[in-house]
Amino acid sequence: MELTNAEIFNSCKPMEELLTHKLPVKTSLEVARMVQKLNEKLIPIQKVVDGLIKTHGKKNEKTGQFEIKPEDENFPKFSEEYGELMLGTVEVVFKPVKLPPSFEIEPYVVMALAKFITG
Repeated sequence: MELTNAEIFNSCKPMEELLTHKLPVKTSLEVARMVQKLNEKLIPIQKVVDGLIKTHGKKNEKTGQFEIKPEDENFPKFSEEYGELMLGTVEVVFKPVKLPPSFEIEPYVVMALAKFITG
C-alpha cells in the first residue's frame, strides 16, 4: 500500500500505544510487526525533520536542542519544506491488524490508524 510520510509519521505513536494494551497474543504480535515496519520508514523521515529543524531553527541554550517556533523568521521556509516532505510517499507491504470487537479505542487513535487496523 502506498502511504504518505505524514500517514507514517502520525501513526507511529498511536500504534506503539496499542502495544501497551492487553490484546490477544496473535494481535499483539501483528501490532508489534506493524510498529517495526512503520519505524523502518519513520527513521529516515525523522532524520530529515531533524535536519530541517537544525537548518531553519535556533539552538535552545537551556536544553541544547534545536527548535523552531511559528514566530521565527525561518518558519515559513521550514513549513514549506516540512509540508513537501510529508507529501512524499512510500510503498509499505502490510495487512491491516484486526482488533478484537470488544477493544475500546479513542477516536483520535482510530483516525491516525484507519489504514492500519480493522475492527
